[in-house]
Amino acid sequence: MISFLTIIIGIVLALISTLCFNMAIIFQKKGLIEGPEIVFDEGVNGIVKAFKKFFRNKWWMAGAVLGVFGWFPYIFSIGSVGIIITEPVMGIGIVVFVFAAVILLKEQVTWFEYMALGLLAISPVLIALARIKKVNIDFNQLIFPLSLFLLIVVSGSVLCFIIAKIKKDTSLEALFIMFTGSTLFATGGVFTNILAQALIQAEVKITWYILFEIGFGILWGDFYHTWVFIGFWGMATFNLSSFVFYQSGLQKGKALVMYPILDSFALVIPIIAGLFVFQQTFENYILFFIATGMIFVGILILSRFQAEIEKMDKNE
Repeated sequence: MISFLTIIIGIVLALISTLCFNMAIIFQKKGLIEGPEIVFDEGVNGIVKAFKKFFRNKWWMAGAVLGVFGWFPYIFSIGSVGIIITEPVMGIGIVVFVFAAVILLKEQVTWFEYMALGLLAISPVLIALARIKKVNIDFNQLIFPLSLFLLIVVSGSVLCFIIAKIKKDTSLEALFIMFTGSTLFATGGVFTNILAQALIQAEVKITWYILFEIGFGILWGDFYHTWVFIGFWGMATFNLSSFVFYQSGLQKGKALVMYPILDSFALVIPIIAGLFVFQQTFENYILFFIATGMIFVGILILSRFQAEIEKMDKNE
């Protein structure tokens, strides 16, 4: 059984992380509006050229730095309470867009939206009361469920990208690009969970060579360091590849549609992985699913504020 204090700390770390990540998205969206369009027709060279220009954009870089900063509480949260707790709590970060729209654009919040904010405020309490019981991964039993999971999500991502190419220059292009990026992004979170738990079980200490140990853990020759290696490179591969796609989706599509897709995938896929791949368990499943349902409803109701922030960027 995970202690209640550990659960609270894990949730607080996730809230700090989602604050950083969502502020980063606001900054990067402004940078995307000012920067070149990300296109896939020119291959890797075209993507690299676009991102070279983004690196010179102060708004985009500020978002990138904030996103990197948010990664630290994120991985500590996952290490403490697992992906099945951390990722649903991350969905509460949409509140950042609400405050930004109210402060910067003087947007009015309706009573219905106040109810949605109330749902988001209550949900972490319910998640804590659900009392997660198992966080540690049994790596000996992980290979088959993880392989099946990856087969499904990677196939789905490839299919969505193919459809996006077929629907180029139509309203569906951005939609399927975001489907691709959101799936890859959520899968990056799954590998972050593997990395966090493998670091604990491999008993990796903070040393001057820790980055080398994480990136090349397979050279240590033991079972858990091999999973550190798999977790790190899986996390890096899926997060970096998703970055190109969801940034392109945000650039091509409307925030009112794009952000809920990104948020929903980031909520649903980790829950599926947590339950069926990592077999994480709760003392009270009913409270957990009520809380995640409240978060999902809150995201859908408040998504208009994300769209308002996009309008602000375009009008400046």
